[in-house]
Amino acid sequence: MSLAFLPLKLILLGIDLFITLVTFGWVGALKKLLSKEPIRSVPVKDDPSHRVHTLFKGKLLQYPPAGEKTLYEISRNSFERNASRKCMGSREFLGMEGKKVKKFGPDISWKSYAEVGTMSRKFGAAIRASGVVPAPSTTNLEATSTPCSVAIFENTCAEWMIAAQGCFSQSVVVTTIYATLGMEAVVDAVNDCSISVLVCNLSNVKRVVENLPEMPTLKTIVYTTDVIVKGSDLNKFLPESSSSVTVISFDDFVESGDTDEFKPIPPLPNTKAVVMYTSGSTGKPKGVIITHSQLVAAIGSGLHLLGIKESDRYIAFLPLAHIMELMVEFAMIAVGACLCYADPKTLTVTGSHPIGALEHYSPTVMVAVPKLWDVIKKGIEAKVAASPPVAQFLVNTAFQARTFAINNGFDTPLFKALVFKKFSKVVGGELRMALSGGGPLNSEVQTFIRTCFGIPLVQGYGLTETNAGLTIQDMSDLRSGIVGVPVPSVEVKVISCSDIKDKAGNPYLSTDRLDVSGNKVYGRGEVLVKGNSLTVGYYKMPDKTAEVFKEDGFFHTGDVGQFMEDGSLAIIDRVKNLLKLKGGEYIALEKMEMTYGNSKFVDAVNGGICCYGDGDMDRPVALMQLNEIVVMKWAKEKGISGKFLQLKDEKKLYDAVLADMKVEAEKGKLSHLERLVGLSFLTTPWTPENGCLTAANKLQRRVVVETFEKEFNEVRLKGIF
Repeated sequence: MSLAFLPLKLILLGIDLFITLVTFGWVGALKKLLSKEPIRSVPVKDDPSHRVHTLFKGKLLQYPPAGEKTLYEISRNSFERNASRKCMGSREFLGMEGKKVKKFGPDISWKSYAEVGTMSRKFGAAIRASGVVPAPSTTNLEATSTPCSVAIFENTCAEWMIAAQGCFSQSVVVTTIYATLGMEAVVDAVNDCSISVLVCNLSNVKRVVENLPEMPTLKTIVYTTDVIVKGSDLNKFLPESSSSVTVISFDDFVESGDTDEFKPIPPLPNTKAVVMYTSGSTGKPKGVIITHSQLVAAIGSGLHLLGIKESDRYIAFLPLAHIMELMVEFAMIAVGACLCYADPKTLTVTGSHPIGALEHYSPTVMVAVPKLWDVIKKGIEAKVAASPPVAQFLVNTAFQARTFAINNGFDTPLFKALVFKKFSKVVGGELRMALSGGGPLNSEVQTFIRTCFGIPLVQGYGLTETNAGLTIQDMSDLRSGIVGVPVPSVEVKVISCSDIKDKAGNPYLSTDRLDVSGNKVYGRGEVLVKGNSLTVGYYKMPDKTAEVFKEDGFFHTGDVGQFMEDGSLAIIDRVKNLLKLKGGEYIALEKMEMTYGNSKFVDAVNGGICCYGDGDMDRPVALMQLNEIVVMKWAKEKGISGKFLQLKDEKKLYDAVLADMKVEAEKGKLSHLERLVGLSFLTTPWTPENGCLTAANKLQRRVVVETFEKEFNEVRLKGIF
C-alpha cells in the first residue's frame, strides 16, 4: 500500500472505532475477553478419545423437538401447522441468453405448505395405482423383487421433493440417482431395486426409453419440466411411441392420484426410507440403506445445532441425491421454513439473467460445497482487482479491520456500511448463516466469507453412511480446519492407526495428547461413529458392509482425526486413498494408479506413478517415473534429438504422455473427475531405502510428496482451476 494512503487509513479506522464505542459495539469484545473456552464434547466411559455432545451423554438424541418418528410424520405435521405459509419457490425458465447464461422471468412461483401436502398425497396415491406397494417394515441388505421403490433421476427441484414426500406417505422407498450420472447408473439402480416407476427430467426421457430393453421392470416414466421453457414442443423430447412403458407428465401423474382409494399408509420408524447411491468411488456406486428413524435422528441433530427458524429462506441447489441436501431440506420443512429452488450454475449473474438466484430469493441460510465458496471468493476478488487503486485500498483496509474485529467479538460499523453492504448483495443481502460440507474447506476461503458477509460460515463433516451429520462446527467457533462437535444423535471415537504416520513420522494413536504441531489433543486415529443416525449398510453388498459396519455398532470412516482441547474434531489424514476434491466428488487414487500405471511411459520398475488430489483441488495430478527406453524410442520416431534428461522437459513429450494417459483412462473406465490434468516427470527411483516404497513395494504417497516437494508444488497448481 502506498504511504500516501496511510493517513486516510488511520482516519477511517479512527472513525470506525469511535462509532463502535458510542454504539456499545465493544460489549461483544468484552464478553469474548472474559469468557472461558467452552468444552464442546465430553468423554464416554471416561475415555477422552471417545466423545459425545455435552448435552447428550448417556442418552443420544432420537427425534426432532416435536417428537416425530418418521419423515412422513414430519411432513404431515408441518403441512397442517404451516398450511398457509410459503413452502417451495421456483423461478420460471425462459430460455438461454447466449450459450452459458439462463434467462428467468421476474416472478417466483410459490407453493404453500397446504398445496405441497395435497400434491404429495396425490403423487403417493398415483404410484400405488401404478402398482408400487408399501415396503416391508423389516430392514435388510438383501435384494428385493417387490416393486416397493420409486427412482428419482433429476436435478434438485420442487418436484423432486414432492415425489419423495409422496413416496413416504405410502411407505414407499426412494431410490436416488445423481442427475449428472450416465444411463449406466440409471440402468443399474432400476435393475438393482426392481424399479417400476422412474421420475426424470423431460430432456432425459428419450435416453431412458432407448435403454428400456435393459430395464424390464420399468413400466412408468414420470417426467418433470424443470429448466424446460414453458410451452415447448413436447414432440422433440418424447419418443414417438413405446408400448412397454407409460410416459406421463408430473402434473398429470399427480392429478391422477385418487387419495380416497389410496389413503396414506404411514411407515414405521424402521421402514426403509431411502436407497441412496453414492456419487461413485471405486467400481460400482454403493446403495446406502437409510431408515426413517435414522434420517429423523439426523434431522433432529441438525435442528438442535443449526438454529433454523420458521422465518428462514433456504437456497436449495445442491443435489437432492446427496444426503446433506436431503437432510437439510427436511429440517427446513420440519420448522416451516421456505425452500427456494435454483440451479447451481445460476446462483449469480454470471450464469443467470437478469439477476442470479441468490439475489432473487435473498436466502437467510445457505449450504454449499467448498468449491462454491471458493468461486464466490474469487469472483469478488476479481471485481476488486479491476477497480481503481483508491477502491482497492478501501476494500483491503476494510477486510483487515473486520477480520480482526470478528475474531475479537465485535464488528466494524463504518466499513460494514461503506464496503460490505455492497458485497452482501452477491448472496442476496440477508444471509445470516452458512454451512460448508462435502469436503475440507480452505482456511483462507472460510475467513474471507465470514469477513465479507459478516456471517458464521462453519464446516460440517459426515458421509452418506452417517446420514450427513457426524460433526458440525459450533457457530461461535472461528477456527479453520475444525469440523466440529459430534452431533447429538451419535458418539464418536478415534482408534489408533499405528501403521500410518504423521509428518514427523509418528503413528496416530488414541493415547496421543499432542499433535504434530504441539497442540493439546484427546487422541488421534481413525474416526469411528455409531448412534441413532448411523445407516444400515450397503444394499446387496454384505461383504463391503462388513468391512466398515462392525459388529460393535461402529462405522469406520477411513478418515484420520484428532479431538482438539475443547473436544471439537479436526480431520488430518486418510486411512484409505479415497478422497474428495473441492466440489465434494470422490476420486479413487489406488484405482487411478493401477489404471495409469498401464501407460507405456510409466516406469514401474523405478516406482510407477503417484496420483494426488485434495479438498482444495478441482482435478487430480500425478508424479511419475518416466520410462527412459520408451521416451528415447518416442524421440527417435518423432525425429527429436537429445539425451533423456533433456527430453523429459520437452513439451511435445509432455503432451504425448498426457494424451496417452487419456487413452488409459478411457480404457480403464475412469470417471471424468479421475482424469489427470497435470504431470511431473521424475527420474530418481522410489525405493524402500528412501522410504517412497514400503518393504512390500507399496507406494508411500506422503513420503513421495514430501521428498519431491518442489516438483509436487509445481504440478499441484495445475489441478486448481
